[in-house]
Amino acid sequence: MDRRQLLQSLTLKSTKLEGKQALPVAGGLDKYTGSWDYANAAHLLRRAMFGPTHEQIKQAVTDGLDATIEKLFTPTTITTKPLHYVDTIKDPFCKQGESWVGKSFTPSVQGLNNIRDNSFFSWILQNIFNEGVSINEKMMLFWHNHFVVSEIFLANVSYQYYETIRKNVLGNFKELTKNITIDGAMLNYLNGNTNVKGNPNENYARELLELFTLGKGDLAGPGDYTTYTEHDILEIAKVLTGWVTLQNRKNEKSTTDPIDPILYATTNPSVAYNINPRNGQRADFHETGLKILSHRFNYEEINNLDDKEYAYLIDIIFKKREAATFICRKLYRYFVYYKVDQNIENEIIDQMADQLIADGFAISKTLKKLFSSQHFFSQEAYGALIRSPYEWLFNTAKSMKMKLPTDYKVTYPVVLTMHRALLSQDQAVFNLPSVAGWPAYYQEPAYHEIWVNSVTYPLRYFLGNLFVNKIFGIGRAGGPNAIYGIEVVEYVEGFDDPTNVTKLIDDIVAHLLPKAISQKQKDFLKSKLLATVNETQWAAAWNRYKADPGNQNKIAVEIILRPFFISLLSMPEYHLS
Repeated sequence: MDRRQLLQSLTLKSTKLEGKQALPVAGGLDKYTGSWDYANAAHLLRRAMFGPTHEQIKQAVTDGLDATIEKLFTPTTITTKPLHYVDTIKDPFCKQGESWVGKSFTPSVQGLNNIRDNSFFSWILQNIFNEGVSINEKMMLFWHNHFVVSEIFLANVSYQYYETIRKNVLGNFKELTKNITIDGAMLNYLNGNTNVKGNPNENYARELLELFTLGKGDLAGPGDYTTYTEHDILEIAKVLTGWVTLQNRKNEKSTTDPIDPILYATTNPSVAYNINPRNGQRADFHETGLKILSHRFNYEEINNLDDKEYAYLIDIIFKKREAATFICRKLYRYFVYYKVDQNIENEIIDQMADQLIADGFAISKTLKKLFSSQHFFSQEAYGALIRSPYEWLFNTAKSMKMKLPTDYKVTYPVVLTMHRALLSQDQAVFNLPSVAGWPAYYQEPAYHEIWVNSVTYPLRYFLGNLFVNKIFGIGRAGGPNAIYGIEVVEYVEGFDDPTNVTKLIDDIVAHLLPKAISQKQKDFLKSKLLATVNETQWAAAWNRYKADPGNQNKIAVEIILRPFFISLLSMPEYHLS
């Protein structure tokens, strides 16, 4: 099936709607009171996390909707940090198996920062594998796509940015905006560290308004975008002057930093206010004069507040209702559906914004309201989105019991290979195409269809085959290859009665696909499962494995199952969420 055929198939299968209409309001944000069954629980977990397992969905059915949502929003703690995992490149500041986070760095060791970057990227994916029933990692990716930082190539700075998000991942949007504004990675990425008195750099000021908080409205006049004006960009750039990034400059004759730590205005050690990064001395980089915003901000005046001025500015921006509607629209497109018409705007987005404003921009209650709504559980929403590469990868590897190696020296490169697979499918962390984020979340009219093209679709098929045949992994110089894949036998073992072929197929379809398929499609899958055996022989093979789960019996069952799973992963419905 080529891309055109696949897209036509996905477009038809992704929704019952005609054309590219919005979902029906269907009760709006009123509390969902319908039946709570496996299909509903699966829909919630597929959208709110990465790759829910069959067991997690069954537990959600037992727990009920409210308890499952509370579990999703329970704060989680990441107890690990990325490790220096190789022995081919020596890190002078940490040993193999230790974390490099917070350690010094020298460019004199060729390839060291690349190894740290790779360690960081692998660690991020490992966190997703280990997330449990939680929305945290899905929200981490959302905020990364919202407050875009890309290709920093300074691992410690990138890690600090990620931790800045994690500390507020389910917290307050306004406070997160303040923290990101003076984050070292963001200052580097959007040139905030070169924004100084007398020579303001407008990059961050523009994106703060257009992409991070208010959105660009209709052109109401020269330089007037309804929500803000060009004049505001210039004035805001002046407000944000004075923040710089500092490299780790250790005095060779001393273990103390030559820069007086009292001068640091933030808890981020790579960022300082009004300090010359060349010599560590106090500087006069901040524009202290009066700044006056336009009529779009009621001509607000901002006097000199030194290192508190940026926070005062953001408080002003968040007085505008557009700050709430803008982020709610993005959350809706990320979790529910890309199409927002006037009905959705009035009945869903506005109500979400009301909740967000009432909570002072704390995000959790707004999301809980969305996930427990009649609208979210409308039948048209099931399978309405094409899975992103992240969703496809973890619905394959994580949902179907792929086991990561226990040795970190192998785990890190194997998971890094997954990162590179995501990179080849146009969705990898810290490799976003522009400050606007991944186009599938904003680019009209295609939106989610962008995920599937003549390159990425064959790659999904290829990766699916590697996973099913357990040949995904890495080559190891001087040693055996490290190859892994999904554990199809252990996966099937989790269902009630694997000997009953019809029921087994129904159960697997209910878990891995977002909506029912036709009897003809089920018959096709059955023919693949029974390609070399009949139903009696399959049941006998399974029972032999259960009686003696030795390697020979397990391999016999795997050989029977693999054509079935390869065919299932190739179905258009498998690409839907």
